[in-house]
Amino acid sequence: MPSAPDRIREAVTHIQDWLTHTPNPGEAVVRQAIVLRLLHAAGFDIWNPSEVVPEETNATGNRADFLIRTGHGAFALELKGMNVTLGAAHYQQAATYAVNEGTRWAIVTNGRVWVILDEHLPGRWEDRVALKLELGQEGHTFAGDLAALLDVDTWRAGRFPDALHGIRQRQQQRLDEARIRREKTPVVEQVRQHFGIATFELAAQAAAEMNRITETERDVLIGHAAAPSVTGGIPMTFTALGCTARVLYFPEPGTKGLWRLLAGSQVSTRLREDPGWKNFNTRRAAWVQDGTLKQISDTQYELTRDCEFTSPSDAACMVCVRPVSGWDAWKDDQGRTAQHYRAAPTP
Repeated sequence: MPSAPDRIREAVTHIQDWLTHTPNPGEAVVRQAIVLRLLHAAGFDIWNPSEVVPEETNATGNRADFLIRTGHGAFALELKGMNVTLGAAHYQQAATYAVNEGTRWAIVTNGRVWVILDEHLPGRWEDRVALKLELGQEGHTFAGDLAALLDVDTWRAGRFPDALHGIRQRQQQRLDEARIRREKTPVVEQVRQHFGIATFELAAQAAAEMNRITETERDVLIGHAAAPSVTGGIPMTFTALGCTARVLYFPEPGTKGLWRLLAGSQVSTRLREDPGWKNFNTRRAAWVQDGTLKQISDTQYELTRDCEFTSPSDAACMVCVRPVSGWDAWKDDQGRTAQHYRAAPTP
């Protein structure tokens, strides 16, 4: 059975395709074709009126289109038509209702833009915007961010502030990486042309060794240049040292494929001092520093964003911090190893 993030990604793909033929739908269509579809894909019981409460007017006379109430979490959800520009009046309506229902969280959406409000933030209604997601975000970032935003287990456990922090970090990282690509790509191209270096990747390595760019900037530039375009993946799991990690494997002919280590995966905190692990340790330390890895126990980190690798062994090593054959370590939900899919065509 597909996971909730996979279901949301599939739903977002269909919604994006559908919107090319149905631009600017009204509020009723946004409700049926976008919002309820995404809530259902996320795992909310849209047929249970005590979990997805429709248009309930509370004791103060305030009303939102939905109140989502599950476990320890709740949020108000206010809908508008896609031709409506969201603003302070809409934020006030949703946030006021949320507060009267005992929750600090409200979401206002026109189907294309999703605005998350935090009543704990001071100032004007516009200042209480904690996060904004847009359907037109580059690549698959909207679906991934929305999957974290609507994660049912996170809401039930009352851990949405942690999820919000993770999404905001990923947004900032994308902005930082975009800036690096914009500012440092010309530097690498200059090095490549000046020294007659054959490939961009080798030029980026040379530029780092010349201190023209940092190693982190090199990794961003090389990762950006090498990342294939993918639309689906094979889910697999690896458990070691008490840590459970999940990946999506995207087969690519002639390569080891793309391996996306998913947010929420656990990895060991163990250290390896071998000289051959220098680059690994540098990468791990950078991820700890920027919040990609969050320590949750003495022996475990938790990944706060999806991270991509170009081999199954590299992804598995990040989990157990020792040499391991990723083709044997990663297994699907039927217990078959990644070897089973090694010759599979690109999804």
